[in-house]
Order: sequence, then structure tokens, then C-alpha cells
Amino acid sequence: MNRQTLRLLPLAIAGTLALAACGNTSTGEDPAAAAGELQVVTSTTVYADLVQQIGGDQVTVTPIIDSAAKDPHSYEATSRDKLTMSKAQLVVANGGGYDEFMNVLATDLKIDDSTLISAVDTSPVALVEEEGHDHAEESAASESPETGGEADPHAGHNHAAYNEHVWYDVESMQLLSKEITKHLTELKPEAAATFEANAAELTEKLKGLSTELTSLGKKLDGKHFAMTEPVPFHLLEDLGMSDATPEGLSESIEGDGEISPQAFNQMGTLLTSGDIDVLAYNTQTQSPQTERIREQATSAKVPVVDFTETLPDNTDYVTWMESNIHALEVLDK
Repeated sequence: MNRQTLRLLPLAIAGTLALAACGNTSTGEDPAAAAGELQVVTSTTVYADLVQQIGGDQVTVTPIIDSAAKDPHSYEATSRDKLTMSKAQLVVANGGGYDEFMNVLATDLKIDDSTLISAVDTSPVALVEEEGHDHAEESAASESPETGGEADPHAGHNHAAYNEHVWYDVESMQLLSKEITKHLTELKPEAAATFEANAAELTEKLKGLSTELTSLGKKLDGKHFAMTEPVPFHLLEDLGMSDATPEGLSESIEGDGEISPQAFNQMGTLLTSGDIDVLAYNTQTQSPQTERIREQATSAKVPVVDFTETLPDNTDYVTWMESNIHALEVLDK
């Protein structure tokens, strides 16, 4: 059973979650609420940081996934999470199946849709694959007539066309910031000026990231990447790079499954033949198989750039993305 299937299981058992302390049952007044701060709950620290930057001292933000040790894909809600969510005036999630535990909590608490923001819903890059899309047809279309039907190793890799990791797309975060600002203003109109000023400052920083991407992209356009998991896909694509990851490899890793021998061998061949310019490595989902792939890349002198799914400690979103972009400058040497 892959992770996508596991994500859906909590929905079926949402009604049976033995969660205590649900609802606003506290007999004491919440200090933050008493101070007039808006209560916001996010799925991860990435979205918590964006909300905090916009909301400033007008909000109290609590991320459910608050450490790199927790995997959003497979995380299951707890009674503490339910109590936290029950007090939220605004909820910000990624959506797209990435943080399904947020849907479980929202459904169980009967939270109104107007209180929920899904980053995937506001993103221009999280596109659902066309109905009837067939990877077999895609593979056939990638055959090269010059090689008598042999498949081009760099063609037919649109399997990440729907990728829910939208926080790695700067434009998506700009649009999400607007949505967050809108909801905070509706909840607390007297603080509208603060929200707008903070959002404008964040937008300028995000535009700065876009400028860096454009500049580096001119140098990396046409290079090929492979990834152990599809987390940084949007960032790499924004740099004009092409996905050369063997079909099904990153999906198997993301779904906690075994990489097929065919995909594993193909990855090794691409690395040693120089058909991959960089290996994007998710350090939060390491396994013996991913470590072997990393070793292959190192032996083939292919640069390995580490990525994470959640915000590292003691940093903010913009600084984090800047470090990811700068790490890829190794390809311009």
C-alpha cells in the first residue's frame, strides 16, 4: 500500500478518532484571545512563518507539524491537535493530499470552509493531470527515431505535472500571502493597515527570490536534475531545468515503497553517463536505497544538493529559499 492510499485512510476513520478535550471546553480565558490576537493554525512551519510575517503581533500561530521528525504525508492527528484546531479562527494547510490530517481535523470539528485556506487552491502550478493521461503513451511518444525507437532518457518525465509541494514555488507563495492577508483583514479589520504593510514587505522579499531565480535560471536552463522525492520539483523547474528522474522512482520513495530494480538501475546509468547534472536529495526521507543513490552520484561526481520539506530551525521562509537557490549555484561552476 503506498502513501497516497495511506493518506486517505484517516478520512474513513475520522469519526472514530478517540480524541478527548474537543471543542472550546476550557473554563479559563485564553490569554492570547484575551489580548485580541487572532488564533491561526497551520499544517507546517512553512505556512506558520508566512502567517506570522503578515500577522505580526496581531496573531498567534501554531503549526501542527513543528519538527523535521514528523512526516506530513503520514502524520495522524492527536487529541492535542484537535484541541488546538478547535480554537482556530483561521486554518492554513497545503492541501493536495500532502497534509490530509488537516482535512481529518477540519471534518471532525465541522470547520467552515470560509475558515480554511489551501495553498494548492491558490497555486498556479498545482495542476491536475489531464483526464486520460497515459504514461505508456507518453513513453512511446518519447522514442527517438534516430535510435530506432530507443527511448530518450530525458523525455517523457512529466509525471510531476501535478505536484503538491507548492511552497517550493515562489509565485504560489506570493498568491498565498495575498489570500492570508485578505482573511486576516476580514477577521480583524482594525488591523488592516498592519497586515497590508507586513504583506507588502514580504512580497518585496519574495520578488527578490524571483529575481534570483531568473538570474540563475539563465545559467542553468537546459540542465537535468534527478530527485529522490518530488519535493523541490517546482523550484528546479522554475530554474529552467528538466526532470530526468526515472519513472516511478521518486513516487516509490514518497510512498514509502521499494524502488523497482529497473528504476534503480536506470538512475545509476543516468548518473554514471553524465545525463544528470544534479541530484536533489530529500534529507527527511532517507533510506538504504536513497543512500545508495547518493553514493552513486558522489562516485560519478554529480553534485548532490540537500532539500527538506519543512522549515529548518531558526530561519524564515525567504532565508530558507535563498539558501536553496544558492546551493544550486554549484551547477554554474
